[in-house]
Amino acid sequence: MIKDILQDINEDKYQNYRTTSNKFKTDIWNFFNKDFRDETVVEFGTHKGGSTRVLSFLFKDVHTVNYDSMEAAKQLNSDRTNIEYLDIDLYSTPTIEIKHKDPVSVFLVDAGHLYSNVIDDMNRIFTMNCKKDCYIIFDDYGMNRWKDDVRRAIDEAIEANAIEVVKEIGHPLGHDFGGGRVLEGPEGLITKIKWNED
Repeated sequence: MIKDILQDINEDKYQNYRTTSNKFKTDIWNFFNKDFRDETVVEFGTHKGGSTRVLSFLFKDVHTVNYDSMEAAKQLNSDRTNIEYLDIDLYSTPTIEIKHKDPVSVFLVDAGHLYSNVIDDMNRIFTMNCKKDCYIIFDDYGMNRWKDDVRRAIDEAIEANAIEVVKEIGHPLGHDFGGGRVLEGPEGLITKIKWNED
């Protein structure tokens, strides 16, 4: 089924650096395809709705947040009825109101790529209604141009014992997307929140 979904999306990271790669999407599919059909996911950064489409086949409810036009995403996913589109600037809006109040099991973080953006994203997630077993997926962890921003923020959260790495996803270290876009680590990570039990 994932091959059919990728064919519908018809865009890989080689053509559009702002999207996630087909390998990244496939790895998400393979990891979450068994036990998450009744769960809720929140996506930070909708772009053209490719990852959103994959999530809509894996989870019961998808809430996707973006600060600019989501018309391309809505058009791509016009046949999907479980997606809520939230037109919100994550970095100027203090709270996110989602339609379904079920605790969130998974977040996909692929919005602002500055260090402060990723820190803000994680801090927001930690204050939201999360399940005890809550995963955070990060894109562009290994991309060379974001090593002082995305990777630094995630590494600090790992070192602070706020999250732990569950799986590396997407293309591996050394992969070249062209145009000087080379991976200096895995393309993405699936992590899990480590709640303080004290």
